[in-house]
Amino acid sequence: MVLPAYAASQPAIEVTFETKTAADNTAVPASTRAIRTLGFREMGIGPALYIYSGTAAPAYSPRGEANVSRPASHYIAAKAEDTGAALYYVLSEETPNVLQFGALADSTADGKSTRTPNTPAHDNTTAFNDALDFGKGVFVPAGRYWIAGTLRILVDGTSLYGQGPGGADQGGTELIFGPGTSDCIQLGDGESQLRWGKITRMALSPRLRTGGNAIFAHFNYQLVLAELRINSPYNGIRLFRGIGFMLKDIVMSGIRAGDGTADGPREIGYGIKFAGAPELYDKNTGKKVKRDTHVLYLENISFGSAKVETDPTNWTVGLWCAENAASVNGATIKNQNVRHGVYITRAPDVDPADRLLVPDGYRLVPAALTASNGKTYRYGSSSYPAEPGTIPIDNGHFQDLTLFYLGGDFLGGEYIYNDCGSGIAIYNPHFMRTYQGNAVYMGADAKDMSVYGGQVIGAYKHGFDMNGERWHISGVQIYRHSLDAANRRAHAGKYSAIHVGSASIGGDIVNCKIGNEPPGTTNRAGNTVRFGVDIEKGARSTWVQGNRFDGCIDANVNNQAGEESKAGGNLMGPTGGK
Repeated sequence: MVLPAYAASQPAIEVTFETKTAADNTAVPASTRAIRTLGFREMGIGPALYIYSGTAAPAYSPRGEANVSRPASHYIAAKAEDTGAALYYVLSEETPNVLQFGALADSTADGKSTRTPNTPAHDNTTAFNDALDFGKGVFVPAGRYWIAGTLRILVDGTSLYGQGPGGADQGGTELIFGPGTSDCIQLGDGESQLRWGKITRMALSPRLRTGGNAIFAHFNYQLVLAELRINSPYNGIRLFRGIGFMLKDIVMSGIRAGDGTADGPREIGYGIKFAGAPELYDKNTGKKVKRDTHVLYLENISFGSAKVETDPTNWTVGLWCAENAASVNGATIKNQNVRHGVYITRAPDVDPADRLLVPDGYRLVPAALTASNGKTYRYGSSSYPAEPGTIPIDNGHFQDLTLFYLGGDFLGGEYIYNDCGSGIAIYNPHFMRTYQGNAVYMGADAKDMSVYGGQVIGAYKHGFDMNGERWHISGVQIYRHSLDAANRRAHAGKYSAIHVGSASIGGDIVNCKIGNEPPGTTNRAGNTVRFGVDIEKGARSTWVQGNRFDGCIDANVNNQAGEESKAGGNLMGPTGGK
């Protein structure tokens, strides 16, 4: 074999071990010049080689840095039989292969061994974690690996990458996770920020888990998850705290969490849950501490629930935005069988025992306070000032969701269910076919929501059901309710393109095409929309201007609130025509 120039001067291998652990546990004679652990690469061109470096812990210069001590995981220290001195054998490159650390791809899809029938496959948890502790980039060759525990990425710049996401049968890398309720892969320890992590090019199969997440990123910075196939997770991906997440080319099928009734959830399951820390106040100064700011980029994400779209117990959501997110950008999402495509809520209840949410010295206080005069003041306002060392129970609303594109065929409830979010802008959505609810729902507690452009086609109920404060719908095409022929007949005259609830304050409906496709459109379907715009009594200040209506069954605009009502002014602009 001809060695590359940088390896030509290296000593020949004299001792070979199955794994790094085996080498660590074996005394090596002082006369030995070089050892190796079994890997798939040859001497000098990959991570299989350990080079003798003398009796002192070796130093090396990664990325041009000088005088950096090599971490203990980067070398083997073995006591020599004849001198008792420590001998160090150093990895020739920084990128390890899990096979060097004792990994074995011998698993079937249900965790049985391919070597010995009806026996458990080799547990690769320790081997993978040893490799992740060892190097910044960890390669997992093609095959199916059994993981009984949790894989942990705790070092900045660590990447875990495989041969491809097609699964072992298609020549890819597949990780099968054993029973239990723990997360499959955890990035970060929750105390220190983990930076520049990456997981890519593999299939994750957690179907034997009865709890936890396929991936849990805890206080990460610039995390990348790409080219992944996640099969039957209990929950999918949880992003908690941090900044700068990029997720792309992920297919997630068979999400099993999410249970309840038609009236409400007992448990909300999710494909991606995006949440963060509450606003905190410095216990010494009483000043607000800058919270974590999230930026989430999504591209080509597909969610699928294990339950069908008509199951009233299905409370699985695609993207659950729980709190404190700055923006969600570049989203292209396809949802199948989930109840809501994007579900925007308040943060879940705060557990006082959770140090991450309620650090030492902090206590929970009411989110709002009703004074003796009957008025309600929010926590942190001038009338209800924030106290040092306190956190409001209602610990932050979701904020500033920006989805530049969202859509695809959808077989669940609402594409967007905005319970209480604020500052939400959606650009050019394509909402196609809902089978349980409205295309977009805005709750009474939500504020400042805008939708610009795009299409809403085939809504099961209303295209938009707007009940919050300060909202804007502009340039949207809303037509062909209930694409299924039988549903069209059953729903005729029941739902409207845009429904404005009695709690709504200050909504704009501007320059939209509402009702049906224009006359002459190929395969033009009979319209089922009762009203183009239906404004309930009590709604205040709804502006309707410049819209084009086509074929609404009862009327283009049904304004029960009136021009001026006790609830406030209802401002009706020009309604346009057919």
